[in-house]
Amino acid sequence: MSATIELTRHAARWLVRLEFVFLSLTYLYFVISDQVPALAWVLIAFIWLARWWTTGELLRLTPLDLPILLILLWLPISMWVSTSWWLSQPKAYGVILGVLFFYAVVRAIATRRDLAWATFWLVLVFIAIAVAGLVGTDWAQGKILSASFIYDRLPRFIQAIPRSIAGGFARNGVGGTLALTIPFLASLLWATGGWRMRAEEQGSRGAEASNSTLLILVLVALALSLVAVALTQSRGAILGTAVGLLAIAIWRERRFGWVVVAGAVGLIALILMGQGNALGEFLLRMDAQSGTLASRIEVWQRGVLMVQDFPFTGIGIGTYNNVAHALYPFFIAAPDELVPHAHNNLLQVAVDLGIPGLIAFVALLVGFAVCLARGYRALPDQVVRALIVGLGSGMLAHQTFGLTDAFILGTKPGVLLWVFFALASVVYQMSDE
Repeated sequence: MSATIELTRHAARWLVRLEFVFLSLTYLYFVISDQVPALAWVLIAFIWLARWWTTGELLRLTPLDLPILLILLWLPISMWVSTSWWLSQPKAYGVILGVLFFYAVVRAIATRRDLAWATFWLVLVFIAIAVAGLVGTDWAQGKILSASFIYDRLPRFIQAIPRSIAGGFARNGVGGTLALTIPFLASLLWATGGWRMRAEEQGSRGAEASNSTLLILVLVALALSLVAVALTQSRGAILGTAVGLLAIAIWRERRFGWVVVAGAVGLIALILMGQGNALGEFLLRMDAQSGTLASRIEVWQRGVLMVQDFPFTGIGIGTYNNVAHALYPFFIAAPDELVPHAHNNLLQVAVDLGIPGLIAFVALLVGFAVCLARGYRALPDQVVRALIVGLGSGMLAHQTFGLTDAFILGTKPGVLLWVFFALASVVYQMSDE
């Protein structure tokens, strides 16, 4: 009897070790199908129960648990008021899977060595994201510059993405994702001392080889990502990326702060010269050919009206386009034009989940910043600090992108946000050791 129990316990431990593999496969299936099979949810529940049985720990508590819990509690309410489960259900799946990744990352990283390996795998993921963007994006030629000679030669291997207008990834979504990753990669380039992965077993030569491998991978990921974000011609993504990179530059050299001053002076000068409207038109144009600053403002106004009319529940996650055309008709956008979201991250969360959901999301962002600040002060290691700065600057870049565009909460690339939240929680916990 005891042998059977021990064998079962051994199998449960292996099941727990395979959590990341299973979650990744489930997420890939979700990306290409918009669905999560019932069997997948059952197996996830078994993994959690197996962990509870073998370790006595169901989940590891973090400073971000309360806002995460509030978001999860509000999802059923959002689904209840939704006018289209077909639109809302995939977003709910995306949020739940993102939270599962959050707790998987928090549980998996307990030491600096774990953090080093996590960074290594994350860089590989960023390479995959950049490559997927290059071969699967619905490119917009002439959005800022015409470059047909480039776009016409790019291969297209990814098709039939669910809910995609042209079958591939939305260029602004790709840009917003890369705005999150590029500053993180740039910050790693400034890391000093190396990641010393498995240095105890490998010795100094092994550590040096690991550092060189990581450096090469970071350079490859950064180069591919910069090319991809430039090709998206997403103004918000390019602006956000620039802000994130500037934040890193200021961290490394305070003199770069004068760039901010010069930029502010130049902006004021343009406004005084009567170029404010032209600048606004350039930055805030919609994706549609007829899109203008006025159309972007109209989209924001509809979002504000939705929050005013549905402050507690929101309209139902992912249903902005349907509700806007039905209850708040556009004057500029055509009746059949797809306007998928409110084109502002915070406004979109309030539209989807109401004011309580917005409070929870803002609390997540504040908690993220607090965790990074605590970790930066308590952990003197320059490499870990570079990682912390990369997380912070990446989130800053993404939220800058989110001033004029949006990731709907639960969107498929949004899982990276949850990974960033998890890594911030990890460095916070390390600061207590």
